[in-house]
Amino acid sequence: MEFIKDGFIYTSLFISLYFQIFLFLTYLGWRKDNNTVPGFSSDEMLPSVSIMVPCFNEETTVVKTVESLLDLHYPKEKLKILVIDDGSTDTTWNVVQQFSTNQQVVLIHKKNEGSKFSALNHGLNQVTTDIVGCLDADSRVDSEALRHSVAWFSRPDVHAVVPSMVIDSPKSLMQHMQKVEYEISTYLRQVLHMVESLYVAPGPLTLFRKSVFDQLGPYKEAHHTEDLEIALRMQTHGMRLVHATESLVYTHGPKNWPTLLKQRIRWTYGFIKNVADYKKYLFSLKFGDLSFFVLPLSLVSLVLIVGVFPFFVANALSPIIQQFIKWSVVGIQAPSFNFDIFAIPTDGYVWLGFATLFFMIFGLIIGRRVILKQKLLSFDLLTLFIYPYFASWWTIRSIWNAIRSKKSTWR
Repeated sequence: MEFIKDGFIYTSLFISLYFQIFLFLTYLGWRKDNNTVPGFSSDEMLPSVSIMVPCFNEETTVVKTVESLLDLHYPKEKLKILVIDDGSTDTTWNVVQQFSTNQQVVLIHKKNEGSKFSALNHGLNQVTTDIVGCLDADSRVDSEALRHSVAWFSRPDVHAVVPSMVIDSPKSLMQHMQKVEYEISTYLRQVLHMVESLYVAPGPLTLFRKSVFDQLGPYKEAHHTEDLEIALRMQTHGMRLVHATESLVYTHGPKNWPTLLKQRIRWTYGFIKNVADYKKYLFSLKFGDLSFFVLPLSLVSLVLIVGVFPFFVANALSPIIQQFIKWSVVGIQAPSFNFDIFAIPTDGYVWLGFATLFFMIFGLIIGRRVILKQKLLSFDLLTLFIYPYFASWWTIRSIWNAIRSKKSTWR
């Protein structure tokens, strides 16, 4: 049993550290020569853009979302906003009527068909602009976000642009943990951009050339993760996705554990199923790092999480159980804190864990201070020790659902 335990822990930590070092070296060694963004010389040269806002029961958030789009620093005559009420059962449709006289806003009401992709496809049928994107009805955008993203389309080889996403005004513990996760993800997204391996086109303000959908067809249901499927479909057709680091989108993360769990099970289950759908493209020379490294390693990491999780839980609970046993024998005593240098753990996996944690903190620093231009708070570092336990749980649930082909629900 001890051999199996050590095998799982060493393997998982080695792969995690290997991946972290890969990210680190890629970020530091990247040459920007082939990734310059010339931009457009004048506002007259800017492409026309449509932003779709699908909403279902978003009466409390949709107004701020639309207002943030109307406040974008972009020529008004070149920006169209399509608010798609996807059969809401609350007052969403009544609330958005305040925009009915605005020439930039088009209000659309449709019957709910069970998933976001149908609302997006309904909107696509009415898009006539050069560029099209989506913004979730619980998100808002920085006033310069659209310009930063659109600048990439001055390069003819770019087909889609992914923004940087941050948690907007976190309040609960779950939201604070997601804040750190999103900031590390910004760093990860930038590195994947460098190696041409972005495999998700997230809903909040990812922009596409309209020709992408004309050539590849509309969104698919894709296990309720249409943003992942369209990115993989683009990659397999040689279409380039890039990351606009300065394009900021603020989104509200789930406030409590049940909501977060449901969301992440849907995301992880969708990742597993979509990669399975595109499995014939794995280990193909044509798709480089995405095919040979990023996707396979991501799948392996999910399996390792399942194997290692019980051991980490046992290690976390063991000192607590031992303390209770001691109290039951000798009674409750004041804890002593005598430092003994010889008591420092010397196990190899302890030092592998420290090294992995170091590179994770580095990623957080890059994501927050370099890319997002924000301060690093020591409180947030605590979530690096807590969050993996939550992430392990939804990973286990997602894999179990994938094995049984139990579909996740959208809501």
